[in-house]
Amino acid sequence: MSFLEVQTQTAWGRVLAGFAQWCAPQPDWITLDVGSGPGLLPALFAERGCRAFGCDLDDAVLRRRLYSSLVQADACWLPFSSETFDLVTATNVLFLLPEALMTLQEMKRLLRPGGVLALLNPSERMSVSAAAALADERGLRGLDRQSLLDWAQRAEAHHRWDEEQTINLFAEAGFCKIEMTLKVGSGLARWAKGVKDKD
Repeated sequence: MSFLEVQTQTAWGRVLAGFAQWCAPQPDWITLDVGSGPGLLPALFAERGCRAFGCDLDDAVLRRRLYSSLVQADACWLPFSSETFDLVTATNVLFLLPEALMTLQEMKRLLRPGGVLALLNPSERMSVSAAAALADERGLRGLDRQSLLDWAQRAEAHHRWDEEQTINLFAEAGFCKIEMTLKVGSGLARWAKGVKDKD
């Protein structure tokens, strides 16, 4: 299953649309989605009037792009000038990385003072059994079911931060006004955002 198929042929596209709305980007904001894959989230931000960009490490994914303003880049060393963006997002990226704090600090570097960082990662409630139960409840089949179970397997093998851990991670990276919500079924995904201090 390709990243393009996940973004365009499963319920993941609806999740990203909801996340884009929750991020509340303003028209004319400059946005960056880190780990954008083929670029569905930047395309959603562009529809809202943003100057939207994305980056992903996987060049093969970028060759099957949905959106034009994408570059190849490592989340830990982003090739953009400091204080360029109003909003930086990362969906299902941070939980896979061994140095989450370092990556958050790199994303913070790119934000203008008062800029927003928004993340989507599996919550502490995510597990293969919880994902299977949700798939059964919703009657998910094929790619929908497979992508949800694959996400759960990766979550079990990596990080699943609870609310306190998420707050601490954001605070340690220097963000304020931290807010979050649980989404996807019984709360299998944690959406979290924080603001870069203006000082």
